[in-house]
Amino acid sequence: MKKIVLSLILSVASNITYSGRVGVSTDTNWNGFYLGGNAGYWSSQANKIVTTGSVNYINPIFPLGAGNIANALVLVATNNFSLDSTGFLAGGQAGYNYQQSKKILLGLNVGFDGLVDSDRTYALQKVVNLTNFDEYYVGSLAVQQKIHYLGTVSARLGYLYHPNFLIYGTGGLAYGKIGLDTAWSVNESLGPTVFPPIAMQNNLSQTLPGWTAGAGVEWLFKPWSVKIDYTYYRLNTLNVPAVLAQRNAAETPAILWGSTDANTALTASIGSVRVGINYHFA
Repeated sequence: MKKIVLSLILSVASNITYSGRVGVSTDTNWNGFYLGGNAGYWSSQANKIVTTGSVNYINPIFPLGAGNIANALVLVATNNFSLDSTGFLAGGQAGYNYQQSKKILLGLNVGFDGLVDSDRTYALQKVVNLTNFDEYYVGSLAVQQKIHYLGTVSARLGYLYHPNFLIYGTGGLAYGKIGLDTAWSVNESLGPTVFPPIAMQNNLSQTLPGWTAGAGVEWLFKPWSVKIDYTYYRLNTLNVPAVLAQRNAAETPAILWGSTDANTALTASIGSVRVGINYHFA
């Protein structure tokens, strides 16, 4: 996506010469506030999900068997995969431009976009053998991700290739609301009469901070301008905890044999290409 946008920006810029007219407006003053809207395409090709396990409890009365079970559950809970998704987004932006010279523009921009078709699901299954025992676990995990919205507060530095044609870069703070649902299902090979199945579900939705960087071009024909940009968002990690607790039903009453803390961590990495229009108040 980055290469496509960069090629488009360079292509547009190469077709503009200092002797030609870029627009019908003779007003090339960029200073002042602006407000506008945008729409485009987003892609998340590297949303990394890591699940990790750590021993929570080993029954001290049966340390060998219980320890093997707790350690096997750690292996069940240890996974690494990516959850890719694409879709449509739309929103708005506002900001302020300060034209420092004939060629240099400084600015501040805030933006907000809602995402469409962001639900994605991933499922995995694995078999883990117990050490020193002819038994095994079959574990499965289903994960559903949803990206609700993205926003930025960023600085903008631009170069005026032509008085009303701007090439710019952006960088600053990002935020986004991410939802993650997890469902664990774990079964021991001796069956439910000895070791009841483990089923654990948890879901979490948070607005996470992060950082952003991007680049774009903008064409001014006062009081309007149109733009195309690429924006990259990297958000902080969302952690969804769970406890995989194995009880022994052969005992009366059933006792806790061993347990493992299972954490699912999602780190969102998202890129977007947007076209937009702004109204300039100055």
